[in-house]
Amino acid sequence: MLKPTKILLFLTLSVSIVESLSWLSLGLASNRFDRDKPGTSCKSLKGLTRRQMRFCKKNIDLMESVRTGALAAHAECQFQFHKRRWNCTLIDPMTHEVIPDVFLHENTRESAFVHAISSAAVAYKVTRDCARGVSERCGCDYSKNDNSGKGAYMYQGCSDNVKFGIGVSKEFVDSAQRRVLVMKDDNGTSSLGPSQLSADGMHMINLHNNQAGRQVLEKSLKRECKCHGMSGSCEMKTCWESLPNFRDIGMAIKDKFDGAAEVKVVKDQGVEKPRIVMKNSQFKRHTNADLVYMSPSPDFCEADPLRGIMGTKGRQCTLAPNAIDDCSLLCCGRGYEKKVQIVEEKCNCKFIYCCEVKCQPCQKRIEKYFCL
Repeated sequence: MLKPTKILLFLTLSVSIVESLSWLSLGLASNRFDRDKPGTSCKSLKGLTRRQMRFCKKNIDLMESVRTGALAAHAECQFQFHKRRWNCTLIDPMTHEVIPDVFLHENTRESAFVHAISSAAVAYKVTRDCARGVSERCGCDYSKNDNSGKGAYMYQGCSDNVKFGIGVSKEFVDSAQRRVLVMKDDNGTSSLGPSQLSADGMHMINLHNNQAGRQVLEKSLKRECKCHGMSGSCEMKTCWESLPNFRDIGMAIKDKFDGAAEVKVVKDQGVEKPRIVMKNSQFKRHTNADLVYMSPSPDFCEADPLRGIMGTKGRQCTLAPNAIDDCSLLCCGRGYEKKVQIVEEKCNCKFIYCCEVKCQPCQKRIEKYFCL
């Protein structure tokens, strides 16, 4: 029989793992943030851990950026996976809470992507809002300004303050992962049992993927310049570093998802902190910028509500060969049904002087295919 202290620790670990992505429900929150009443505004939010709640109360002026970051992360995830068996169903539109996807807490490839894209999205939105002057505590990044241009005079303008955005992301997003995982036995000796090591490993993997997402953001900065002068002579050049559209960030993280490394967490004797190593030692070691995972992904074919898997029944597919959403692949061999829809649209339009456009009504046959 487990001792009460060990039972309490096990429950704490289980809850902390589930909470790691619950804050994404902020994206659907409808209430406004009252800067004069931060306590009331933060208590009404769903899915925040205690540390995130404290962050909210101390940084109420940044919470709108965090919320739009959560919304951007969810939208980008759904865009990147909308043709795959798992289409990034994360938030219940009825309850506005994150669906308890158990597989997202098993350190799969999908879990790695969600952690990376959500961490990058918060940093991205905070950075953008800083450049727009939304927050009084941050603005442009002038640390790289240099007026000693060679030849033509150069002045660097308002660069995106990525360092500040990354700092906010670290403090808010990573706080959902930080837990004390050391257990002491009856003699007061610190130890990590198999369950504690597994939980510690999950947190290490999640923190690694959070950081990998932020590194994609930081490396995506591009230099932009604008020339000034008579007849485009470019006598003065204004330059700054700017982030691309978030879609580009999402594409880069999706590429890392496709090349994610399978790892395991080991604890060396005499060393208190576990470490992440490649599961297959013959493969090249992962870098800090790579996404990593520990568990193989399920096939997502059949619905499994207990694991938060919706299945592919009823999903629309195509007959395009080798496509990700091809019916033979998306429907998992169960077959598909064809539905024919007749829609009316305008056709054979002609311009009549002056100034009228006349069209004929036409019927168009549309065939759609859905998984059985």
